[in-house]
Amino acid sequence: MVPPDKKRLNYLSWLTLFGMSAIGILLIHYLQQKGVRTVLLGGKKYYLQTLAGLFFGSLAAILGLVMINGRRFKGIRVFFEGMIGGMNPTLLHILFYSFCASVGEEVLFRAGIQPLIGVWPASILFVLLHGYIHPYNLNLTIYGIFLVVICAGFGYLFRYFGLFSAIIAHFVYDVSMFCVLKYSYRSENPESAVV
Repeated sequence: MVPPDKKRLNYLSWLTLFGMSAIGILLIHYLQQKGVRTVLLGGKKYYLQTLAGLFFGSLAAILGLVMINGRRFKGIRVFFEGMIGGMNPTLLHILFYSFCASVGEEVLFRAGIQPLIGVWPASILFVLLHGYIHPYNLNLTIYGIFLVVICAGFGYLFRYFGLFSAIIAHFVYDVSMFCVLKYSYRSENPESAVV
């Protein structure tokens, strides 16, 4: 699989941020019939949401990295390292992609879809749409099941703390995975280190 170039990934990131957020807002307003401002900005105090998001996002990232560094999941790790290494994103790119994904996806899946169908169905839908459940790849499916649990954690953060906590956790998870996979690829493939 050829990794997307940076221009295409920038476009997809903007589309995720604004397109998914817009759909989530429409779902909140028209199907949930709730105040958009209350759903998006409500919850516990922001310092509590930040702490909860940082804690869960860091824990999820550590568990994810332990998992993909296991011998069983070497093929998955090599695939992701190659894809990220092929894009060769800078830290600024990683922060931008992660920000767009965490905001857009959490507004859509946690704030928009989850109240309509529940924490676990929304989490399963999220992972299915990302292609992590694959009938011919058991290891990818196991990783996908792990991601369902992580996404459910984001869902419970949204439910008990607020959307900001889920966005923070998602952002921390994505940045951590992106950075470790990028820099482990560069250390194992020195010729890819040219920026």
